[in-house]
Amino acid sequence: MKRYILLAGIAAITLVISGCTNNKNSIETVKNNSTVSTEIASTQEKSDLKKPNEDEIKALEASFKEIKDLKKPDIEVARDFKGSLGNGSVIMLSRDNSSPQEVYNISMLDKFLDSFNSGKEGYVRVVKGTLKSDGKLLVNKLTEYETDGKVIKETVYDTYADKNKFIPGKPTYSPKMAKTYPGNGIRYAILESKDTPDNMGATVISFDKSSIKN
Repeated sequence: MKRYILLAGIAAITLVISGCTNNKNSIETVKNNSTVSTEIASTQEKSDLKKPNEDEIKALEASFKEIKDLKKPDIEVARDFKGSLGNGSVIMLSRDNSSPQEVYNISMLDKFLDSFNSGKEGYVRVVKGTLKSDGKLLVNKLTEYETDGKVIKETVYDTYADKNKFIPGKPTYSPKMAKTYPGNGIRYAILESKDTPDNMGATVISFDKSSIKN
């Protein structure tokens, strides 16, 4: 009899322990699911801030008014440092065998941003690359920005497909450009939505303040 009572007691204790364990696992599962749901919601919220919907994108493109008599410098001049410097292109470069970046004509990007914020037309070219010893720029990034004062049109050129010419890509349209000061640096960014925070968006150009040469 005592033996049966002992076995019954052990079985009861086992059931209690099993029940507690299952309950704990259930609670942890609920917590984990809740955490995952929160993370997904947070990620989705950030994504919604970054990207406008398709209708907004089409509306921006449709509303953009092309600038009449816009005089752009010859696109191939982007390969020439002095030529780009003279036509007001914003230039970010490194020199052969030298890692520090140098930035020129950044005031022209400020001028463009001021025009946009004032509701005026504007244009600027941004060139990035390596300056060779013969004064030629080995261009690895070339972008042009136009604004009618309300929308910004961005055209990125393919600098690799054809070594003899720059090939323009399909323009994209944005509602805003922002300038921020992360740490000791300066960053300009194109924002895909008016709700996108200024410190997010796609980088136009980013550099340390000490890189500015003129």
